[in-house]
Amino acid sequence: MGDELYAGLLPWIVFAVVARSHGPSTTWASIAAVITAATLLTVESKPDTGLRNTLVIAAIGFFLILGAVSLFLARPSGWFAHDARAVSALGFSAIAFGSLAFVPITEYYSRPNTRPSEWLTQPFRRVNVLVTLLWGTTFLGIAASHALAAVVDSHAGFTTLNWVLPIALGAIAAHRTRICWDDYLDDTADDPLGRDSLLDLADDLLRRNSNDN
Repeated sequence: MGDELYAGLLPWIVFAVVARSHGPSTTWASIAAVITAATLLTVESKPDTGLRNTLVIAAIGFFLILGAVSLFLARPSGWFAHDARAVSALGFSAIAFGSLAFVPITEYYSRPNTRPSEWLTQPFRRVNVLVTLLWGTTFLGIAASHALAAVVDSHAGFTTLNWVLPIALGAIAAHRTRICWDDYLDDTADDPLGRDSLLDLADDLLRRNSNDN
């Protein structure tokens, strides 16, 4: 699982940078996040793994709804604008946890780094569930930090809770992600040309033939 996973977080990062606790910035932040997500879909070039980038596609839908609510229903000085960053982070958690009922959002990023024969195995499923849970929980913590920042009457506290703590939580999650993935690779690295290599080759040839047709 390479660094591509963190590119999927960019719409939320852009939203947090643009959003403010007053004025119409929530709408503009949502527009910026949608543009960022759409750009990611346009420029990404991954081998065919049978999955679509659920995280980025869901980000487009989520921020379109968030922008519409902000534009038509929310008052610029109301609670929605005040807690927009927290709402955004909660949206990520909802997407992450919701994906566990189908395919964990991290599989789009982990499949290109593994053999096709591993994709349906229990260890592969488990590591993706763990990492998805990790990031979903991390964004719950970030949402709580943003919500607390909205009520803190202190510039230092505002900066700490809106930026320092969320960045720290993200760094911890990234570190734990690397540990989980390294552990998975160590457990499955017994034989790089093992019993599934012919199955991998056959699967690759079938997919190439399908793409050619």
